[in-house]
Amino acid sequence: MPEPSRSNLVEIINKIERNQILLPDFQREFVWKDEDLQKQLVASVLCKMPVGSILLLKSDPDDYAAKVIGCSKKQVATTQINGEVEFLLDGQQRLTVLTNVFSNIIHDNCPKVSELIAPMALKRRFFLKLPKWNDRPDIEEDWFGIGRLEFPIENPNTDLPPFLTSQILKYIYVESFNANDKKPYNPAERLSISLDQYCISFRDGYLIPMFLMATPVGKSKNSIVLRFGEIVEGVSKAIASEIMTTYVEYMTDTEKYDFTKYIFGNDADDIYNQLDKKQAFEKALDARSKIWATQMKEYLSSCINAIFLDQIVVESSQRARAIDIYENLNRGGVCLNTFDLIMARVAKVNKENFSGRMRKLMMSEKNYPEKVLPDKMRVILSSKIQNRTYNATENTDCYNTSKNEMNAKYVDIFLDVLSIYSYVPDLRPDAIKLDYIKKWFILNLKPEQINQNCDKTITAIDRAMFFLQTRCGIRTLQEVNYALVVVLIAVVFLEDEYFYDRDVHDLLEGWYWSVLFSGEYDKDQNTTFISNLKNMLKTVKKQSKADWIESIKKNVFSMTNFSEKSLLLMDKVSEDRYPKRVMTSFVCQYMLAQTYPDMFDANKTVSVFCSDAATLEAHHVIPLGAAKKVGEVTADLRKDPKHICNSPLNFVLITKEANKIISDDALDVYAKKITPGAKSALNITSYVSEDSASTKEKIHSILDNRFEMLNGNVVTTINNKLTNWR
Repeated sequence: MPEPSRSNLVEIINKIERNQILLPDFQREFVWKDEDLQKQLVASVLCKMPVGSILLLKSDPDDYAAKVIGCSKKQVATTQINGEVEFLLDGQQRLTVLTNVFSNIIHDNCPKVSELIAPMALKRRFFLKLPKWNDRPDIEEDWFGIGRLEFPIENPNTDLPPFLTSQILKYIYVESFNANDKKPYNPAERLSISLDQYCISFRDGYLIPMFLMATPVGKSKNSIVLRFGEIVEGVSKAIASEIMTTYVEYMTDTEKYDFTKYIFGNDADDIYNQLDKKQAFEKALDARSKIWATQMKEYLSSCINAIFLDQIVVESSQRARAIDIYENLNRGGVCLNTFDLIMARVAKVNKENFSGRMRKLMMSEKNYPEKVLPDKMRVILSSKIQNRTYNATENTDCYNTSKNEMNAKYVDIFLDVLSIYSYVPDLRPDAIKLDYIKKWFILNLKPEQINQNCDKTITAIDRAMFFLQTRCGIRTLQEVNYALVVVLIAVVFLEDEYFYDRDVHDLLEGWYWSVLFSGEYDKDQNTTFISNLKNMLKTVKKQSKADWIESIKKNVFSMTNFSEKSLLLMDKVSEDRYPKRVMTSFVCQYMLAQTYPDMFDANKTVSVFCSDAATLEAHHVIPLGAAKKVGEVTADLRKDPKHICNSPLNFVLITKEANKIISDDALDVYAKKITPGAKSALNITSYVSEDSASTKEKIHSILDNRFEMLNGNVVTTINNKLTNWR
C-alpha cells in the first residue's frame, strides 16, 4: 500500500475549488444524511480528533466522467483541465460533510440547491452555539470560558481541549435553508453585516458560523476572514456587555467587589482600587474581550488545521491496486469495485445512467427459441416463451428488485464477458487470454467499447441463465458454484447462431455435467476456464471435435478427493478428507434438471419451474433419525460432515409439504409412502420398507446402489449430448 500523505482540510478544499479533486461519476448515493451523524463528525473536529482517511486515484482528467463533489448533476469539463487530477475513490461521505460544514465551496460550485447530491442533507448550516452569559454553565463545564470571558485553553493553537465529543455536541447548532429564502446564512446571499446581526442577536445564545472557518484561497477569502473575525469579536463584545450590565446592577461596593473578584480573580484588587471603579472594570473587561476573541479564532482555526485527512494516493497505473486498497479499508461496508470505475468511464460517451440502462435491459421482455429446449422443459415453458412472460435474468435473481441492485456475482460475470468480447470481438479462440478477465485489463477498457458492447453482453448472460435454468437445475444465480462457467456459456451465446442451435446447447450441457462431476473447476479455475473456453469456441466453430470433453468425462465420479466413489460413500474419511458440500448441490441440481415426481404425490412434478421451486429443501433420503443410535442427537449428526447420512449421495430436493409428510415417521412407514415413480427417478429403488437402515453397512449398501445408478445416468446424459460432436 502506498505511504499515506497528510493534508489539512483547507488544502483539500482548495483542491476541490480548483477541480483538482473530483468525484468519478459512479451514480452512488450520498448516505450520511442524518443530522446527528453529521454532528458527530463536527464534534470530532472541534475536539481535534482523527476523522479518517481518503483514497485518491491520480489520473488523467479525461479518464473518467466526473462530478463536482457534493453535486449530483454538474459534470466537470475534464478535457479543459491541464495536468493530472485526483479522483476520490473513498471518503466521499466524510469529505462532503466536512466541506459543506466548514466552507461554502459545495454551494459555490453547485449553486442550484436542487442539484445537490442530497439537498435535504446539505441544505444545512452549522454553527458553534455559545450560551448567553446569564445561561453560562458551571465552571467545570464552561468549555469556552464564557463565565469569566477568559479562554480556558492556554495554547489554543496546539493544546488539546479538555472536552470530549459527547460533551461538545450540545454546542453544535444547525439551521436549514431553502432556495431563495433570503436568510443571511443562505449560501446564495452575499456575506454582509446582516449575518453578524443574526448571529449576535440570536434568541438563546450566540452563533459562530462554521462555514466561515475554512478559508479557501480565492476571491472571497478577504470577505470570509472579515465576517468571521467580526462575528467572533461581536460575540465577545456581547458577552462582555452582559457582564458589564450585571456589574452595573449591583448596588453595594461589597457586591461590586465580589463580582470583580469572580470575573478577574487575583487582578480584582488592582481594578477595584482605581478611582473610577466602573471605568477600570470596563477597561479590563474590554481588554479581556479582545484576548478571548483572538484565542477563540485561534482555537477554531487550529481545529480546521488539525483535520489531517490521511491521503492514500494511487497512481493511474495502479488502478486495480486502488480497488484492493479500498476493499481492505472497507471490510463489511459498501465497497468500491471495478464496476464503479467502469460506470465512470462509460459516462464519457453516454450520459445515460449506466446501472439504470443495465437494469432496463436485464428486466426487458425476452425472446427465446423453443427448439433448443429439452422436451420436458418445452412442455413447461412453451406458453411463457410464446407470451414472452419468462425472463431468465429476472427468474434467477440476477437483479434484486427489493434492494434495487444487481447481484454481485452477476456484476463480476458481466465484467468478464464484456472484457473478453471487447478485446476479442470476433471470438477467435487463440486470441483469448487469461489477462482479459483481470482487473487491470477490465479497467483499461475504452469507454466506446463499454458503451458499444454493454447490451450484447447482458443479452448473452441472459441466454446463459436461460440455458442453466432449462438444462442444469439452476434456480438462482447464487446456486451457480463456478461463476466462470456462466462466463463461458455467455461468451458462446454472444453469437446468435450458436444460441439458436440445439446441438450447441447439447454440447454445452455435456460439457457442463462433465465439469461438475469431474472436479475440473475444483482447482486453478482461471487457467481451466480459459483452456475450456478456447476449446469450446474451436468446437462450435467446427475447427475441432469434442475430444477434449471426453478427457474431462473420464474423471466423472472418479476424481480423487472430489467425486470418487470411496469418498462419497465415506470410506476412509478423516479430519481433512470428506466430501465437499458442493457435491451435494451438484447431485441435487442434476436430479432437478431431469425433473422427477413428488415423493408422495404422483400427480406432482418437481422441477426448476414448479410452483414450489423457490422453497425446495435439501432432504436426507435416509433420514438422520433412522440412523441415529441410542443417546445420539439428530442435530449433532447433521453437523458431522463425516457421517455417512451426510454424504452427497443421500440428498434430494423436496417440497416443504413433502417434508411435513415425512415428519417423524419411522423408516418403514416413510419408505412405504414414497411413490414407485419417485423411487425410480431418484435412484432409490433399493430403498424398500423392510430396510431398517439402522446399520452403517445397510446405509452404505443403499447409497452404493444410488451411486451406481446416478453415475450411470450422468455418463449416459453426457454421451447423449455429445453424440453430434464426435
